[in-house]
Order: sequence, then structure tokens, then C-alpha cells
Amino acid sequence: MIWLKLPAPSADAVLALDDGKVLVAGAENGGRSAILVRLLPDGTPDAAFGASGVVESFTGRFGTATKAIALQPDGKVLVAGSSRTTGTAGRITVARHLAGGELDPSFGVAGVVIAEYPGREAFANALTVRTDGRIIVGGTSEDAQTPAGTSDFEVLRLNSDGTADATFGVSGRVTLDMRGTSDEGGAIALGPAGAITIAGRSKETSALSGRFDFAAARLKDDGSLDTSFGNAGKFISAFGAGSQLANDVVLTPSGAAILTGWTNADFALIRLSAAGTLDPSFGTSGLATVDFGGRGDASLKLVLQADGRILAVGNSGNGSQPDTYGASVARLLPNGALDPTFGSAGRTFVPPPANSRLSATAVSLTRCTTLVAGTWEYDLGSPLSKSAIGVLRMWR
Repeated sequence: MIWLKLPAPSADAVLALDDGKVLVAGAENGGRSAILVRLLPDGTPDAAFGASGVVESFTGRFGTATKAIALQPDGKVLVAGSSRTTGTAGRITVARHLAGGELDPSFGVAGVVIAEYPGREAFANALTVRTDGRIIVGGTSEDAQTPAGTSDFEVLRLNSDGTADATFGVSGRVTLDMRGTSDEGGAIALGPAGAITIAGRSKETSALSGRFDFAAARLKDDGSLDTSFGNAGKFISAFGAGSQLANDVVLTPSGAAILTGWTNADFALIRLSAAGTLDPSFGTSGLATVDFGGRGDASLKLVLQADGRILAVGNSGNGSQPDTYGASVARLLPNGALDPTFGSAGRTFVPPPANSRLSATAVSLTRCTTLVAGTWEYDLGSPLSKSAIGVLRMWR
């Protein structure tokens, strides 16, 4: 594991490159600068990238960060997140970097695209690139003016130069309301024929204390709902008491969608058929849960190995230190059972050092290893706690 002690940093995305280098995206300066970091295969900063391995993607007032990374076939790097400036709501923001870290002047305005949503705040959570160069961003928008206002899934599609793709939705955008209540998340996965699966959670009622359920939808290439999926293009499912929050989605080669998140303080995963129905052969009646010893667990990201096994990463409470948590990783077999060959009966927990918190927020695969990235908050007992970006490499 390596630590990067930048000014008040956090990490939310990681990408392993074919040459062994590693990209990490997040924020620094307390959420005022979105950053991209490149590491050499040994974990040291790559001096050929930006300033000592770090470049700034875009800036804002607060709440600015990159949440996703994607690599174009030509080696350019895309990052997506959100930004604010004084007096503005959050905006979905996408930047493109050249191989040396510089912003690409041929993309958007000086390398950055800012998508405004009048009267709403919008935040990007996911990013992917099509083979034709078009860029898809998934996220959430919400009423910025009404405290009890609802939120919806958002999908934005851009042409390769950063302009809005007019063939998708309305001016390149789709706002998706699952059932008239609040929807959050916006994880995306790209399927055949340009189809987009978007996943997250949907609130059962409009009450502030209402529970959330797993939710997914599938869009056609033009942004319209694919009514052959689930119930008129949508899937919503609840499991027992309490909320279920989905945070990520991947597609299998057969077109099935695997969602991960948490329920009842455990990792939770479900698998949907290509038709958008719950697959009862996965886990127990379609639901697989992972308990890291009653710690209180939440799965945040998911990746599918070439052999069909599933890696889920997130956080688990650290019972010996109240109000702290550590990084947790689970590997499941294709049927949803824990893989006994991984860690301790399918689980690995990385506890934080004393007076610190360690969160795992991103995962990427190399040929032989798994990279997990996140944020380390330390010196929690001091008046001014500190943080660092952490990257952990695990053998598979």
C-alpha cells in the first residue's frame, strides 16, 4: 500500500493502465480542486505527468471532485465529476487530459465541459467511452432550491469533442424519474447496440425518512427507455426491512446486470437477467450478502474478472475503534457464493491505524492483481485531522 499526502486529498476512482502505471482521481484542498494522479508501477509518482505526478483537472468553491476515469483508445484520459463556483449549484463537469497530463484544448472549453442544469444541482458518478468516441456520463440531479425537492438519475452523452450529442435524449441529456420520488446514484454500464444500464436507489415514499430500494433502468441508443427491460424499462426491488442502496453496476458477457451496494449493514449484490428480472439462481433468491463480522458494511464499487468472479470493495466499521472504519474487499463466485480461495473465506478487511479511518472507494484490475484506492483520514484525535490518498495492490 502507498500513501500520497497531498493538501487535504481524497480519492474516488482508480484505473490500471496497460504499461503498469496507475491513474487515481479525486480532489484536494478540501474539495476545491479536482485532481488526477499518475503513479509508476512501483507506486511512486510519475514525474513525466504534470507536476510530480499530479495535475489539476478543474477547480471550484467546494464540493469539487473527480468521481470517474476513462481511457480513450488514443491514450487521452477523461475524468468526470462535479464543480461549483461562487453562487452556483453543482454542475456535471468533464475534463480531458493529454498523455502528459495537460488539459486537451480541443475538448470543450480549454479542455473542460461544464453541463449546467438550471434550477438543479447535478453530480457525475460514472463515466464510459464508446468505441465511436462518444462519451457517456451518469449521475444525479436534484432540486437546488427546495429542501424537500426530489432527485433523479441523469445521463449525459457528449460527442468526442465535448459538444452535446443531439441524437441522445434532449440536447444530449436524459433525466430519469423512477417513480415520482427521489432517485440517487447514476452508475452506468454500456451494453450492445448503444444500450445504457443505469443503477442506483429509489426512495419508496416522498417522506424524508422514507427507505430506499435498489433501482435500475435501461436506455436505448437514442436515450428512450427500453421497455423490454424490467417493468416498462425500469426495475425496482426491496429486500426485507430497512433501506437498500445500490452504488455500482457491471454487465456480464451474457448481458446480465450485477448491482452492488448495501442492505442491513452488509454488502449486498443482486443479478438481473438481460430482460431486467431478478435472477433467483444468484445468491439466495437473487440476493447475495457479505457480512464482515457485524462491523457495518457498505459496498461502493464492483468489478468483474474475466473468469466471471466478482470483486466488491467498500468500507466496514472497525469494532475496536468507535466511529472509524477500514477497507473491505469481497470476492464472489459467479453464482453469488463467497469465493473460499480469496482472503479469509472470501473476505479481506484492512483495518485502519489508530485514530484514523480508511475508506475503499474504487477498484481496477491488472493482469495479475487488484488495485483498490481510497482515502485515509488520520490524526482524528487532533484539532486538525489530515488525509491522504491510498492505493492498495492485492494479488489475485
